[in-house]
Amino acid sequence: MRLRLWLAIAVILLAAVPATAQQPAADPAAAMKSGRALFEKSCTFCHGLDRSLAPPREATAWVQIVKRMVAYGAPLNAEQRSLVVRYLAARSTFASKCASCHEATRVVGDTSGPRDWKALTERMGGHVRELEAQGKAPAGGGFTPEELAEIAVFLQVVIP
Repeated sequence: MRLRLWLAIAVILLAAVPATAQQPAADPAAAMKSGRALFEKSCTFCHGLDRSLAPPREATAWVQIVKRMVAYGAPLNAEQRSLVVRYLAARSTFASKCASCHEATRVVGDTSGPRDWKALTERMGGHVRELEAQGKAPAGGGFTPEELAEIAVFLQVVIP
């Protein structure tokens, strides 16, 4: 009888542990790739991708837009919506904060092979802070650490 009671308590306690605590953290690049693929597949269902990407928006705006598109029939579940929003937000951040100074081709340069996108984005974040301090860039236009991390993952996915 006591054994059954202890087993029942153990089952209840294990069930109470959130699933996220039981699973390893997702690979950011894999999540970004999934978001990109879902975006390209689901959004071309009704219109071209260029229409979907202009103008760049904040993540909160993308949440509302993707939610509205699902109401119109975009075939995305809740998890897929969050992946698409993450991809769109990273792409928008790159477009508004990086592409305002240079094109993506300048980011790539002539080098081939794997790149250290994290180091590059951190270096660019420091460069923007220097420009702000010199009065050559508008104050407050810099990057948050989260934005730099998302841009690094975005670049890893779109420019292998």
